[in-house]
Amino acid sequence: MNTKDLLVASLAGGLISTVLVNTPFVSLINLLVCAGFWIGPIVAVWIYQRLAGRPAMGQAILIGMLAGLWHGLFGLALSTLGLAGAGSLLNELRPLVAAEDWPDLDAALTGIGGALFNLAGVAIDVVFGLVGGLIAGAIFGGRRPAA
Repeated sequence: MNTKDLLVASLAGGLISTVLVNTPFVSLINLLVCAGFWIGPIVAVWIYQRLAGRPAMGQAILIGMLAGLWHGLFGLALSTLGLAGAGSLLNELRPLVAAEDWPDLDAALTGIGGALFNLAGVAIDVVFGLVGGLIAGAIFGGRRPAA
């Protein structure tokens, strides 16, 4: 497995998922079975296939999981700016929830609660990456010759 191609493909897939999930209106693609989360890993496996040849199923899963990890790390970075994760959720809820109805809203989504929410999001992104890698492995994966 070519490490450089693995890094390039998984990074591209992570960026694609990050854009699909966090861009306004484009993020509506997630209404279709969270497609924004697993399209990036599928594209990552496709890119790897174009760069280094057909991956085996295990390699496709690894590429998908790495793309999901990149997506999670990018989301974690964006959450500090309030553009993803708990920060984004807090910004979306503020206009909808009166301060007297939920006085601890800021405290619930900042500090340790927000950090746990964001770390759980990274784990979920890796799981979606695994699903995308499985799908892409079935589509783009090579067949091993019989012994």
